[in-house]
Amino acid sequence: MEKIMSEIVVILRDIRDRLDQAQYTGMYNQRQPLQCRRKWTKQEVMDDLKMSESTYNRNLQKKLLVPMRLSGFDMYFEEDLLAALEESRRKGRI
Repeated sequence: MEKIMSEIVVILRDIRDRLDQAQYTGMYNQRQPLQCRRKWTKQEVMDDLKMSESTYNRNLQKKLLVPMRLSGFDMYFEEDLLAALEESRRKGRI
């Protein structure tokens, strides 16, 4: 039992050291404050991605686009749109 506990302690120390190293090297994705992040409106998304209103609504139903609803308007952060595009590319949709 003592041997198992000492192995667990070694593993936990290794995990802690790796997390410290990851944080030190900047592996954690630090998000910018909300005021500094680019926000996209529904119209900007449709214009830049060259999609019609019906395609936009279809993507909402399929949960490809997940907007923030602010005062009744759909808004997106740029990194959320990039993640959606990356997922579509991964699945072979684009």
